[in-house]
Amino acid sequence: REEEADRLASFLEGLATQYVGDDYSRPRSGSAVSLADLPTVSRRSFPLCMHNMHAKLLETKHLKHSARQQFGLFLKTIGLSCEESTAFFRAEFTKKGMAADKFMRDYGYGIRYNYGLEGKRQDWSAMSCGKIINSSGANAAAGEHHGCPFRNYDEGQMRATLQQMQVGAQDVQYILDKVRGQHYQVACGKFFEARHKGSTLIETDLGGINHPNQYFEESQKFFAPKDEAAAAGQAA
Repeated sequence: REEEADRLASFLEGLATQYVGDDYSRPRSGSAVSLADLPTVSRRSFPLCMHNMHAKLLETKHLKHSARQQFGLFLKTIGLSCEESTAFFRAEFTKKGMAADKFMRDYGYGIRYNYGLEGKRQDWSAMSCGKIINSSGANAAAGEHHGCPFRNYDEGQMRATLQQMQVGAQDVQYILDKVRGQHYQVACGKFFEARHKGSTLIETDLGGINHPNQYFEESQKFFAPKDEAAAAGQAA
């Protein structure tokens, strides 16, 4: 336990010293979600990095350490409680035969640590885009699915992914051009606009998305009026 705490502390403290933007250690008012919301928000409001890790978790029933940290901290800071995060990861990891008690022994401590319930008991923030882009070791062939897809995917994989997600041809070309120029956060801003028809992000012109939670919150704001109108229609 002490060795694991030291490893997690070293990893998470590195994140805390490299980002000076908005605090994303907790969900903002109005944007928090629960486990029941995850199927909807993952489909429409996750940035591509989180969408990729979520999809790989559902597909393979496993995520390696770096992806668990990147994705787990994101889930924490969009509103999932420690109990919900534990239930979510446990449900997926145990679908391939892992016993629930083994999951808790191997992974429960790390989840609780992220929530400040173990070790230093610090309220850790989610990773910024800068940290994610510069993270090493992302290699899908080796089962490592963390990092930034705009940086890590080859052009063929990026084009296929964008087309599968129904991004229009003109936007696909714009995104690929920005990726070739290593403007990954601008590419992410255009991806947001393509996935939220009629939206315009000033961030796309000012250097792009800075944080996955920024993407998520902007998406929640975009869909809020539509959700409210749909709820009013059902109540009428």
